[in-house]
Amino acid sequence: MPSSSGAEPPPHLAAAELDEAEAIEEPRERALGDSREAGERRSALLTTLLALPGGLWLAFFLLAPLVFIVLVSFWTYELGAKSGFTTKWTLSNYGTILHSSTYWHNMLGSLYTSLIAVAACLIFGFPIAYFLALKVQSLRNQIALFIIALAPFWTSFLVRSVAWTYPLAEVLGKFGIHTPSTASVRLAMIQLYILFMVTPLFFTLAQVDRTAIEAARDLGGNWWRTFVTVILPQTLPGIVIGSIFIFVLTMGEYGTVLVVGQNYVQSVGTIVNSYIVGAVQYPQGAAAAVLLVLALIAGVFVITRFSNLREDL
Repeated sequence: MPSSSGAEPPPHLAAAELDEAEAIEEPRERALGDSREAGERRSALLTTLLALPGGLWLAFFLLAPLVFIVLVSFWTYELGAKSGFTTKWTLSNYGTILHSSTYWHNMLGSLYTSLIAVAACLIFGFPIAYFLALKVQSLRNQIALFIIALAPFWTSFLVRSVAWTYPLAEVLGKFGIHTPSTASVRLAMIQLYILFMVTPLFFTLAQVDRTAIEAARDLGGNWWRTFVTVILPQTLPGIVIGSIFIFVLTMGEYGTVLVVGQNYVQSVGTIVNSYIVGAVQYPQGAAAAVLLVLALIAGVFVITRFSNLREDL
């Protein structure tokens, strides 16, 4: 016969003990849940307070000017008005820009120039970032060489544009091009903006998993196959970020076009500038700027389709 000490308690007693234990644990779990929610609310409030100054700064210096430009694009130009326009709402400004062959010709030209700049900066910038991140083993040497690569950023881009004017004229003159051309402007843009591609590529290549590279080599993969299957997918976020930087900056560029092109070359940026500075047509210039911003948004949307930045980063 089994001993009484090893006998199991009756089912109704076990159920009663279980209910009692649940009754004790339920308030404790509720208290823990409430404290967790309170902690999350405090964390969200702290994050909001920390982000508030920066958010206000961006809203004042970024969003407010954009809103004002959009508003001005719907107002009416008036010759005798003190500001050059009145707050009479109209769509004629967009009609003028949409029917301007000069504007769209320069829009397409600027798009073509931006695509060339993005491709050239990627082709020339990737080997530099690859060498710095994967071939230079010493962290100190990496930082030193990267700072040297960033040295052109220590001067204004207008100073660099002026510095490129004479060398480009001399080089292109050897090929029979004696006046500033679109080629000279594109070459200058590639030099001026290539660091916007090198920088994100350097940081993404520095985070490439070395063990995955070694595993690919151990499995017999050559350099090209290892690069395509292991390195390139991990650097897509850097490529996308660099492409966005260069596309946005070169698409609306007008300073380099004015300095290097010397009025022989036009872009959509110089057209917008001519509406505002030359003709003092603020509403039409604002409408041209709004269409340029929409084109930039569309271009950035297309570029981001090549990588899911939120997941890849």
